[in-house]
Amino acid sequence: MYTRIKNTTYLYNLYYRCLLVMSIFLMVIYIRNIGTFTGQPIYVFPLFVAPYLVYFCICYALFHLSVRFRLRQLGWLVLCAALVLGSFWIVKSYYYTLLPTIKVVFYSAWQNNHQGILLNKISQGLFYILLLIVVDYFVFKWLKIKIQSTRLERMMRDRADSSLLSGHFLRRLYQLASKGKKEVDVEVLDFFQSISNKLVAQNVRVALEEEWYFVKRMVALCHDRHFEINGEEHVSQQIWNRSVPSLSLVTWIENAVAYSIDGANNPITLTWINQPDKLVLEIRNRMHTTSIKRGTGNGLRLVNRLYESCKNDRVELQYTIEKNTYFIVKLSFF
Repeated sequence: MYTRIKNTTYLYNLYYRCLLVMSIFLMVIYIRNIGTFTGQPIYVFPLFVAPYLVYFCICYALFHLSVRFRLRQLGWLVLCAALVLGSFWIVKSYYYTLLPTIKVVFYSAWQNNHQGILLNKISQGLFYILLLIVVDYFVFKWLKIKIQSTRLERMMRDRADSSLLSGHFLRRLYQLASKGKKEVDVEVLDFFQSISNKLVAQNVRVALEEEWYFVKRMVALCHDRHFEINGEEHVSQQIWNRSVPSLSLVTWIENAVAYSIDGANNPITLTWINQPDKLVLEIRNRMHTTSIKRGTGNGLRLVNRLYESCKNDRVELQYTIEKNTYFIVKLSFF
């Protein structure tokens, strides 16, 4: 499982959306007037579309300001009329007076019958611009609702998975921590209380450094297993600050203890491996002959689902069984 960040910030940025819709508008202008630019120098097209771009930006800004301040229907009519009439003299001066002075001519000399033609062109331009802006507005609104609902569903699923994992984990943790003891000592109670506090806090994700702290505390409590921790010096502060699902690493340790063989000859190893493009945490334990039959795999499935929903870090999670003897968890940080 490999997760990459999908950045949707551009959807919420009017500048990016304006540029996107403007690009579509420019393509429409180019296609409708392609004969005008054939065989002409490259600067002719920017000169031709300059008023369209200014007109578009003004319309885009006014549209979103109007939506924000809830302009009524009459206000829309007044605004559209002002845009058409206000731009008439500017467009006329630009195409029929300014450009001819620099020897760029798109239209024949101004005549009285050109007034209606120019007003018609400006009105058509306003129509196409408003059409694109309205489509952008409603498409964005639909995408925003879809993204927010997806995030909400994911958050609720993560909460549910985290709660299921918590119940599964607490029962097993208490059994392992108090194993072989006539009375539960203060150290076990303190650790159990710390885990309970984490569950009450309902943080789906925590810093790797915090999760690793609880891993080492749990390792210290499991007296009937031998652990080896290697390569901790390879972990930079940047990696420690990366976030992971709460109790995920501790669940892997609980799983390794529950289904491994006793004795120093079969240690549970936690190894940090520094590779060129990633840092890998490898948790390896020798499986008991009855491990596969006894285990339900529910805890690992819940952890796996929590990692699938991690969208803020580049993380790869792998479970492997080596020679039907060793169960290996590999968590890679890219």
